[in-house]
Amino acid sequence: MFLRRRFTTNIYLATIYQFFIALAMLWLSRFFFVIYNWQSSAVASLGELLRLSAYGLRFDLSAAAYFNVLFIAMRIVPQPLQFNRVWLKASWWVYAVCNSLMLAINIGDTPYYNFTGARLRWSNVATIMTDDGAGSILLHYLPGYWWVVVSGAAFIAVLLWLASRVNVASASRPRIPVRLLLFLVLGGCAFAAMRGRVGAGMPLAIADATYGTRVAPQINVVLNSPYCLLRSMNREKSNNEPVFTFFTPDELAKIRNSVHVPADTAILRRRNIVTIIIESGGAEWMDSLTLGHTPGSLGLMPFLDSIASQSLVVKNVMATGRTSLGGCTAIFGGFPAFDPFYYMLSPYNKNVVDSPAALLRDKGWATVLYCGVNHGSFNIDQTAHAMGYSRVCDRDAYGNDDDFDGQWGIFDEPMAEYVVDDLSKEPQPFMAAWFTISAHGPFHLPGGYDTSRFRHPEACPERGLEYTDVALRRFFELARRQPWYENTTFIITGDHGNRDFKGTPYDRDYIRNRVPLIVYTPDGSIAPAVYADRVVSQFDIAPTTLSLVGYDEPYVSVGQDALGNPDNLFGIYRGDGGRYLIADSRRAIYTDSRAEKIEEIYDLVSDPFFEHPLSERDSLADALLRRGQAFLQDYTVRLNADSLSVRR
Repeated sequence: MFLRRRFTTNIYLATIYQFFIALAMLWLSRFFFVIYNWQSSAVASLGELLRLSAYGLRFDLSAAAYFNVLFIAMRIVPQPLQFNRVWLKASWWVYAVCNSLMLAINIGDTPYYNFTGARLRWSNVATIMTDDGAGSILLHYLPGYWWVVVSGAAFIAVLLWLASRVNVASASRPRIPVRLLLFLVLGGCAFAAMRGRVGAGMPLAIADATYGTRVAPQINVVLNSPYCLLRSMNREKSNNEPVFTFFTPDELAKIRNSVHVPADTAILRRRNIVTIIIESGGAEWMDSLTLGHTPGSLGLMPFLDSIASQSLVVKNVMATGRTSLGGCTAIFGGFPAFDPFYYMLSPYNKNVVDSPAALLRDKGWATVLYCGVNHGSFNIDQTAHAMGYSRVCDRDAYGNDDDFDGQWGIFDEPMAEYVVDDLSKEPQPFMAAWFTISAHGPFHLPGGYDTSRFRHPEACPERGLEYTDVALRRFFELARRQPWYENTTFIITGDHGNRDFKGTPYDRDYIRNRVPLIVYTPDGSIAPAVYADRVVSQFDIAPTTLSLVGYDEPYVSVGQDALGNPDNLFGIYRGDGGRYLIADSRRAIYTDSRAEKIEEIYDLVSDPFFEHPLSERDSLADALLRRGQAFLQDYTVRLNADSLSVRR
């Protein structure tokens, strides 16, 4: 009732009131996030939501304190202008701007979460800002997410209305000793709120959200996006990966060796290599690779399924992240870029890497990347250059904006024709990669394009993949007429798994993050087969590529040949809260963020949806943890020491 009219109090109580209004609105905005992301948040009941929200209150308190630190300082620091009416008006505008931004970040991240699988990080912002078309992309998305704009405006309006109910009594001016005491008390409280804990040597961390959860996805219910953005800034501005240490160097050498030495009988085969990376090309979308759908029920990529039937197929390949840049880093470089780490935005981006393109370029291969986006878009072309691709054909090189989709780049079908034509001008052997784009939202197609033959004629992820499949068919129709076709090995994979399974049973870490690995040789030099007896990682594609051409010199790669001994292979992924998912053909385990202990175990053969965690650890899980720890130590040591190459 009292909020119907304004009330007056002293500057300190008014500041406390306004701060707690901001805190309450941030806390309530969590419910907006959870309602939209209900399935992927894994919240079983309203009671559980309230429990998680209560646990998240200290993360909200920390974020609110950070966003209001200037406002609070303007109000409580003893100085001559502290009670000046202009100064108070200025502090109000600081409050309004900072807290509106805080709520906008938290509410705006509600739909963006589906693309990243985690609350907003600084690396997400930095990557988006590297794209020259970031502004136009945002404007294209806004109409489809109008409800976010309306909801954000409503939250901000309520915040400002409630906060404006209080007036500061100008006559209430305590003496200087009292003002100093209140400054120390309230300033100390604000400092403690920012740290998120009292009496501990370390401030509250993102990983601390795990302690309030039952299952991993609930971490994002406990957290809020402004907190994650702020807490990731110090670390992700430098974008370092910390070194893991589990074993002595001698112990590590007995478990794994990342120096690949060719057999004495190795013969370099001067074949062309064409790697096709399908945007959002998760394995679950393909009838030939599905684990959850009835085989034949999807019908989204019939041409790619037909190619797979004539190819060597590795059925279980785990993407290392949920972004295109992370996938390209793994495929091009042979090492993971676990979210939220971005190699090209890190201090390691000048490391020497034994990437396939760099090694084969030195052996005489021409190297080229085809990606019809703007130069610099999401750092994909810079990553390709760093990994040895001498030439990049982007939207500018394509040179005809009649085929521009208005947002991302050149439509896949005309780009397919361009790739074949351009490759026919390259000297052989060549190593090329083509990154498709049309299966990315908002799933635009050329004007007037006939979608009546599609199962999903409306704009959606399925339609995007159906169109990409048409483009792949066109690519191979044209390529088989070229003289280089028979001497080419085609490798087909995806940049990341299925990000569009929200609200379905397939929105699980393992199912969602699988990508294809299809090796097709028109001359039949590699016999068709399906390898279902192993789980591999996306970064294993790089050493597999070198193995396919019989690379005949030592090189460094933390990945393994996916066609080699299945007992040496496993997949690894860093997910919510920094936890690692490690899987081989028999077991899947979740570790804590330091990979020191096992938190969950699943039988991957009988339970790929991770519905029934095993109650007891066994030797298989322990062995998998040991292999994962050895990998993380080897990889992080090499990354930080610039030893991902024998050429150092």
